[in-house]
Amino acid sequence: MYKISKLAVGSVLTASAALGGASAVLADGYAPKGKVVYERPSDWGGVYFGVSSGYQWSSVSVENPAFPAAGITSDHHDALVGAHLGLQHQFGAIVLGLEGGYAASIRDKDGSSDECTNHPGIGAAAGGPAPGVTPGGPVLTPGPTAGTLAPPAAFPASCSGRFNDVLTIGARLGLAQGHWMPYVTGGYANAAFDFNGRVPALNSTATALTSDATTLVEAAHKRLNGYFIGGGFEWRISPGWTTGLEYRHYDFGDGRTTAFSTAGAGASIGGVGGVAVGAGNPTGIPVGAALERVRFFDASTDTIEARVTWRWGREVAAPLK
Repeated sequence: MYKISKLAVGSVLTASAALGGASAVLADGYAPKGKVVYERPSDWGGVYFGVSSGYQWSSVSVENPAFPAAGITSDHHDALVGAHLGLQHQFGAIVLGLEGGYAASIRDKDGSSDECTNHPGIGAAAGGPAPGVTPGGPVLTPGPTAGTLAPPAAFPASCSGRFNDVLTIGARLGLAQGHWMPYVTGGYANAAFDFNGRVPALNSTATALTSDATTLVEAAHKRLNGYFIGGGFEWRISPGWTTGLEYRHYDFGDGRTTAFSTAGAGASIGGVGGVAVGAGNPTGIPVGAALERVRFFDASTDTIEARVTWRWGREVAAPLK
């Protein structure tokens, strides 16, 4: 019993000495100064808004449904700018969200051109345009019209399509990895495409083309419904701010609309009555006259964009308690 008591007393004294030593170390200034601070794990939830810029590659086909063999396919690539607004909620490492967005092409150039008509020029003697006047459309309706030049010559039009802009709303599924998050996205898309038809002007004797001179004589515009799928990643660069990179592929259904005259076109072509040629009307068909029905189809777009996003509810460091 006496030995056990001595052992117990010794243990208490040893523990007291250890605690006393620790206190001495703290008193000597070896302990970390100030409170321990930790950084909360990144929370990807909340409402966010951002802007983006990048590049797009698109393709669209356009035809007159009555003459599908005379249709054209045009490729268009251009710079892209956009904006997005969304809401996300985080469940552990899983981040679910809904995002709406808008992106538009800079539209500083047309898409690739296809030859799109085999109308011959119409001589003035046959009731066609006077020398120096542009023969007109409809550029997707093949075949000769009234009159020919001497010698007969065909003057093909140059037709192109172009991506304009796209509206989207879709879901996002991300995997939070601390300061960065990879994600996939997909949903509904509605995009606008343009069709333009240009024809050459005749020379002063109405027997040949002027070099490189063209006039926009026909145009159509149509919004197409479709979908998009894609993916990307975001990186938290500071509290409330993220940057990232995103790729999307868009696919659209077809749609029909009416193509209209934009600059007037030569004499009576394709059943459209001619009017007097004059200043501002180089070809004779009334501006705004309906020329033909056209169908947009096989439209697709691919985009890659850099994004900068601001998220409400910024995270701050908090003291460890």
